[in-house]
Amino acid sequence: MAINPPVDATRTQAWAQLQQHFNQLQQQGISLRQWFAQDPQRVQRMSFDAGDLHFDLSKNLITPETLQLLANLGRQVGLEQRIQDQYHGVHINNTEDRAVLHTALRRPESDEGKFVVDGQDTVKDVREVLNRIYDFARKVRSGEWTGITGRRITTVVNIGIGGSDLGPSMAYEALKPYADAGITARYVSNIDPNDLAEKTRDLDPETTLFIIVSKTFTTLETLTNARCARTWLLDSLRAKGAIFGDGQDADAVRRHFVAVSTALDKVEAFGIDPANAFGFWNWVGGRYSVDSAVGTSLAVVLGPDNFENFLQGFHAIDEYFASTPLEQNVVALLGLMNVWYVNFF
Repeated sequence: MAINPPVDATRTQAWAQLQQHFNQLQQQGISLRQWFAQDPQRVQRMSFDAGDLHFDLSKNLITPETLQLLANLGRQVGLEQRIQDQYHGVHINNTEDRAVLHTALRRPESDEGKFVVDGQDTVKDVREVLNRIYDFARKVRSGEWTGITGRRITTVVNIGIGGSDLGPSMAYEALKPYADAGITARYVSNIDPNDLAEKTRDLDPETTLFIIVSKTFTTLETLTNARCARTWLLDSLRAKGAIFGDGQDADAVRRHFVAVSTALDKVEAFGIDPANAFGFWNWVGGRYSVDSAVGTSLAVVLGPDNFENFLQGFHAIDEYFASTPLEQNVVALLGLMNVWYVNFF
């Protein structure tokens, strides 16, 4: 069931106290230089560790009192309960009456059977998809999976938009030094055909693999780019003499295209073997989907072991966020500081 609508933060006592606190700071004059001079321990008081990450908030326009008042605000709007509700599968997505379970994507395999939501063993299902992705990634990386002419894949082109592009493309740029199999990735999201043209201009079709990322396989921008990519592949292979006539077209598409989607009928109609389609669930929000099958390009380029480490890092922060009091919870405090800057400044 969906939970009750959110509390109006502006009507809480904590909000009024924050406004009073803000007014006082304005009257006294906000000066980081002065605050550091008055409190030699400012850095230590306003630094936090979460997993392997260290956060120093001391250079922000806040005082220790600000952080306490922000924590009070979080508590009065029910943030702590919402966090627990999220981690227990309550439908905190009120608009769609859904659970919000991207945290299940990075739970360890040992959690199978422990996180059943709406009758679904979420961790078991996630791990089944991950194992299929890892098997596929190993085949591509080892050269067992080849293009239609038998040559190894050296470039993966991810075609998606929004959450099906932004997370993987950002993570790839950050983690590029870990790409160790001689495979690079490129990301196409813009429906302007120049984007795809530039991303494929110097590629060899014989060694290029496309990953089409669309849960419903109906996203206009993604499908338009996917069709253009299919045309580029077939025309380029013909121009090289790598395939002859239409008879080999279907085989070429099956060797050079895979999908991240749950619409297997549409995937097959496009020409992709449904066995090479990797799915995810409606409780995975797009902006949080990089650690689902949407991250298949990363698993291929970085390898299953590195992708698993990636998930473990997410899980460490998940555990921290769920178990740390708001006053020390830097994940929550960073979000609350956005309220401080946007709504008060």
